[in-house]
Amino acid sequence: MRKLLPLLTILGVILCGARVQAASLESYFPLKEGMVWEFQYKIFELNSPKEIETAKSVKKNFPLMNIKGTKAIPQEFSYYQPRNVLKHEVTSFIAKDKTGFYVIARQSSKDKEPQILPDKFYILRSPVIKGDTWKQIAEGFILQDTVLATDGAVRVPAGQANHCIVIRRHYFDRQDLETPFQETTFWYAPNVGNVKVVTKNFRENKEIVQELISFQK
Repeated sequence: MRKLLPLLTILGVILCGARVQAASLESYFPLKEGMVWEFQYKIFELNSPKEIETAKSVKKNFPLMNIKGTKAIPQEFSYYQPRNVLKHEVTSFIAKDKTGFYVIARQSSKDKEPQILPDKFYILRSPVIKGDTWKQIAEGFILQDTVLATDGAVRVPAGQANHCIVIRRHYFDRQDLETPFQETTFWYAPNVGNVKVVTKNFRENKEIVQELISFQK
């Protein structure tokens, strides 16, 4: 894999604007077979510069397959903590409809076959409009996504990413729909995909910063 110091900047100027249409949404969530992303993690005490530990993950796209009559791309996510020890591995099967990209099933290393989700879990919805928001149910929690920007910029170890879609997700218990127990912000760069994630877990008093290190098409 290779660093993207100049490449992210070049790719980032391709798409911009206040509204991302369905056709261009694919650029922000590429599902081409063989693509590989590597991320670094830094885990901090919430609202403190004190670093607790580091980790890494590798995400890979595999060949298209059929899941209960739906075409989906298996995307394997391997998480290492510490960085050289595999902690867990899960494959998400990602499909697309008129609404956007969603996970139809997941399979952990313990599962013999993909487990169909009770509801579609949308990662990105179309069209993407600044200020737009939507809710969905996932694993018993209520999730609310809000589009913060369609022309955001962020620097990660792989380089500068411009014209990013920035989405903030709040996680709520069903018993308390007013106070989120977790907040996660995602940056999606054109022609690269997810480049950064910042998660604030209020219950565990932790902040996790995930950043792209390298990317292979």
